[in-house]
Amino acid sequence: MAYQMAYQKWMKGVVGAAVAWGGLLNAVAWAQEPPVVGEMTLVIGQVKLLGADGVARSVQRGASVRVGDRIETQAGGHLHLRFVDGGRLSIRPASVLQIEDYSHSTQQPQLGAIKFRLDEGVVRSITGTWGEAARDRFRLNTPVAAIGVKGTDFVVRAEGSQTLASVYTGAITLTPMDSGCFASVGPCINGREKLLSEDMKGQMIELNRQQPTPQIVPLVDLLARSSVRSTPPPNTTTVAVAPSTTVVSDSRAATVVTASIQSLAAAPESPIEPPAPPPVPEPVVVAPTPVVVAPPVEIPQPTVTETPVIALPVAPVTPPQVRQLSWGRMPWIEKMDADTFTKNWNDAMASGDERVLGVGIGTYNLFRAPSAAGTVLASSDVRADFRLAHSTVQVIREVGRIIEPVNVTGGTLSVDFARSTFATQLSLHNAAIGAESITASGNVQSNGVLQPLNSNATVTGALTLDGKEAGYTFSKSIYTGLLYGATLWGR
Repeated sequence: MAYQMAYQKWMKGVVGAAVAWGGLLNAVAWAQEPPVVGEMTLVIGQVKLLGADGVARSVQRGASVRVGDRIETQAGGHLHLRFVDGGRLSIRPASVLQIEDYSHSTQQPQLGAIKFRLDEGVVRSITGTWGEAARDRFRLNTPVAAIGVKGTDFVVRAEGSQTLASVYTGAITLTPMDSGCFASVGPCINGREKLLSEDMKGQMIELNRQQPTPQIVPLVDLLARSSVRSTPPPNTTTVAVAPSTTVVSDSRAATVVTASIQSLAAAPESPIEPPAPPPVPEPVVVAPTPVVVAPPVEIPQPTVTETPVIALPVAPVTPPQVRQLSWGRMPWIEKMDADTFTKNWNDAMASGDERVLGVGIGTYNLFRAPSAAGTVLASSDVRADFRLAHSTVQVIREVGRIIEPVNVTGGTLSVDFARSTFATQLSLHNAAIGAESITASGNVQSNGVLQPLNSNATVTGALTLDGKEAGYTFSKSIYTGLLYGATLWGR
């Protein structure tokens, strides 16, 4: 009996210790669970979320996001996040982003940090109150760049070995990624950084893995989609309600386009009787005068001898050959059917040609046949007129984000080698935008790069060092959207 009582007392102690230990383990596990830092406000298409523990969690509007979460959007996926401090993040289709840190301490701001890692794709970030309070603790990393944020609204695109960034408001600092930048937070200052602020209109930052420092290049729309759906997506029903009224319903979103319908009502009949018509006088009959017709007089016709027309052969006008220059096309650029001369970026890089730094608009980059170090532009001609060999032009219309080809109806390019100047004009036409033109003039630098001083668009280009070939790209904002394209010229 005494033995049983001792055993029961011992078992109670063991159970109590186990319960206490289990509670302690639960408390430790709860304390180590990453904190909730925001929620999903918009989910479209296929989106995948993996927690810091590698376990997939539910993706739906209102779902929480935590530190350590990895978010992957598929080709048609799109996700909006709202963080606890009011910060916003838009993750575009085909993107991979990880929330590495999101913390703040009013008493010890040096302990807080906001840090994202964009492995690929496009994101747009709007800073919240935590980021505004500790601007030196905000960082977004890509595989090749470290981006420090100074309280801003900005867009970043990471594509393979390239990073592009543009700013709507505020400013960012972009630095080539190295071991010193990877683990730190805030702007990485090592002498190779480049600043981009909102007052630098029409520009963005570009960095390739091969570049020692970032480059400021003309702005393009980093949020532009590579293709636009011309028909409603699956699970979308279009219902005709009335003339000029259409309702589009979708399981994910609904767009209602309405227009006023003009109705015409018949006017009431007048109660006033119309006056009687005036009397019509009797017609006066006049006897007809006889008409005498003279017989026709035959006029002899002169004899005409036809001279045979001899058709002279017309020599066909062939475009000039361009062999020393080529354009590398970025992966997100939609290739038009008429584009037979640009190369995809990987093929252009593997061709062995040299990339002409600073010549391109973020969509195309000019490559030139290799030359000896120190070689400068040299031509025996005082002046030369070039003929257009190849061109590709597109327009992104803001309404519906529609991408359409634009026809080039003519163009001129002249270079004065004696004065080191150039002038060009390009005539464009599209049924939606009508007639447009690109004009530019300026200097030609010793390395052949064109330096526009007067233009109605952003133009970047270069000549071959023998002065025989030329190429330039351009972008121009118009009232309906954005024009951009690439050209090659020869003589």
